[in-house]
Amino acid sequence: MQRFRFRADVALELRRRALDGAERELALAEQVRLDASRQVEAAGAAIREAQQAAIPPAGAPLDPPHAQWHRFWIVRLVHEKKRQETVLASRTAGLGIARAACIKAKQQCRALEKLREKARARYDAAEAAEERKLIDEVATLRMDAQRRAAGGAV
Repeated sequence: MQRFRFRADVALELRRRALDGAERELALAEQVRLDASRQVEAAGAAIREAQQAAIPPAGAPLDPPHAQWHRFWIVRLVHEKKRQETVLASRTAGLGIARAACIKAKQQCRALEKLREKARARYDAAEAAEERKLIDEVATLRMDAQRRAAGGAV
């Protein structure tokens, strides 16, 4: 019998490569989203530090220009945090798209793998049937040879 050959092996290999690419893109999207999340956390920490720095020590005279500078500094940090949150939302959406692409690539790859497994199972079953047929033929020939050797008619 001929050796097993799956005709769609090339397509399966292409799907596996596409899956690898999708997994790399997903990992990159996860890293980018994590970086954006860290930026938002850092912006929040900067706001808290600025608010603490704006509080004058007990008993110190209030310096209006300094207080106004701190207020504008905090407003700028709040705007920066909002910008970082927008970036985070964008990165989260990109992560969702990358996840969907990865899931689709896995499904496509798995579909061809299942076809390959079914084709292999059919091939193995046909090979086993052919082997049983050959074994039966050999057994029949042996039995006929034993009958002839014993002097019996066939």
